[in-house]
Amino acid sequence: MKKISVRQCGMIIVMCIFANKILLMPSLMYQQTSADSIFVLITLFLLDFVMLPIFIKLKESYPDKKLYDILKDKLGVVITKIIYIAMLCFFFFKCLLVFSVTYVYFKQQIYQDEFIFMALIAFLPVINHAVISGVRAFSRTIELFFGVVIAGFIVCLVISLFTPISTPDFFISSGKEFFSALYNHIFAFGDFIILFLIMDRIEIKKGQAKHLYFYSIFAMILVVILFYLFYAKYQITAFMHNNALADLLVFSVQFNAIGRLDIIAMLTIMFITLFQMEIFNYAFCDCFVNIFPLLNKNYSIVVFDILFCILYYVFIGRYETMVTSALFWLPYLAIVINYLLPIVLLVILIIRRRKIEKKDKNFV
Repeated sequence: MKKISVRQCGMIIVMCIFANKILLMPSLMYQQTSADSIFVLITLFLLDFVMLPIFIKLKESYPDKKLYDILKDKLGVVITKIIYIAMLCFFFFKCLLVFSVTYVYFKQQIYQDEFIFMALIAFLPVINHAVISGVRAFSRTIELFFGVVIAGFIVCLVISLFTPISTPDFFISSGKEFFSALYNHIFAFGDFIILFLIMDRIEIKKGQAKHLYFYSIFAMILVVILFYLFYAKYQITAFMHNNALADLLVFSVQFNAIGRLDIIAMLTIMFITLFQMEIFNYAFCDCFVNIFPLLNKNYSIVVFDILFCILYYVFIGRYETMVTSALFWLPYLAIVINYLLPIVLLVILIIRRRKIEKKDKNFV
């Protein structure tokens, strides 16, 4: 089996960390906790970051094993399939939310009208091909465009410095509002879960694990800077601006003789969204194949496409419904996947370690 490198794995992490955080989330968070949303963001990042050492230790303990096989050996087939069904739903709705938010952004900025069929025709074949090609193929594609994406992201942040900004007001939200915001937005996190799903396809040589920490912290810092600059620019009206990365360029889209600069944000968001949907679609299909081992990837792709198109009329067609779901009932699913699953894996590691120590003592 061809495996991906730590570098490619790190880039996948970066794309997942950007998912659902660089457009609508700063505005939604501001409605609850104002500029203190930055502390909510950092707290959720820290909770997510705990998953990374768990993943690294699990990978070291089971270097070539699939997550499905580990869970099946320790928990049994039935519980493992239930966990995978939960992950399948988790990644499907993540993909749906990414598309929903980005679709509305492009509709507002470019088309000014519905273009859903054009969007479906444009992206479905691409992300389906990524699933068929495998994680190594689309991770190499991400690697190819990674520099361009990061450069575009940083350019958007730098250009915002040429517009009026001032320090936001902090520590004005209550504890209840803070913890409520933590709950409402946890579905947008769980960015390291994809690593557990593809752990058997990742090659981590000795001493390379630290690179995963670098990519993770780098992406998190970029998102925190985005939040800070967004709130510094829109201290009162942040709740009205639903496309944070692009809205940083408002009032600066005409820059001397260069012309409109918002095209930088558009291209950056387009690439990021495409890569995120490839990752989440692949995760959905991987879960599907493990749940139904008699069916192959082609069946999983067909199921994904049919479900995606049907649910468009339920969620994406009603944008507010999708956003409300992500804030209120999808966090229940996120709690299971983001926190309970890593805890289960941590317990498995602890039990394994104790068994090894016991054997060593008996041997002595």
